[in-house]
Amino acid sequence: MATKDPLEKAKQALEKAQEQNAQLQQQIETGAALEADYEKVLASQQKASNKYEKLLMRVGDKHSKAHRVAVDLGGGSIAQVSTELINWSLRALGRWSKDGFVAQNIDLLQGAPHFVIGLGLYIAEMATRKDPADNSGELPSTTREVISEATKLFAQLGFSNLSRAIRVRYADGKQEQIDHAALSAEYRELQKKYLELQAKSGAGGKER
Repeated sequence: MATKDPLEKAKQALEKAQEQNAQLQQQIETGAALEADYEKVLASQQKASNKYEKLLMRVGDKHSKAHRVAVDLGGGSIAQVSTELINWSLRALGRWSKDGFVAQNIDLLQGAPHFVIGLGLYIAEMATRKDPADNSGELPSTTREVISEATKLFAQLGFSNLSRAIRVRYADGKQEQIDHAALSAEYRELQKKYLELQAKSGAGGKER
């Protein structure tokens, strides 16, 4: 068997070494890519974890006693004070108008506008509020919470006043019907007595 040329052997060894080097280089590049992907995933997980922790802290703050007291008292005070001021202004306007539209409907005007405006503002605030479930992780600010609470209570106070006004009007209308029926019966009774007296008076005149 013929011995291979040393140059040919060296050439084959070089090619084999180059092939192994290429494979090793490919493995290194693949490992570097995997490491880069791993670092990206790790960074993304760390970012999500930090965001989640911040969200939990904010949720905890939103449900703290101090925060709830501030929102409830702030919104309630704004709703109550604004309702009283508006109703006081309407009563003053009713006294000024005497027998005008405002004076005749002051009971309804102290409830209906509050209910409509308060409900409209409450719906608008809730519709424009960002939902934390959409991955934004954004919770409503304290100002928006106070406004939401104030508009909700403002609408409820208006509805309460409106319901009371309608109930009173219904009761007054029913009482007027009763009074009218009583007056009609009394009128018919008086008319009957008058006719009887008139008939007796006529009969006495004829006897004379």
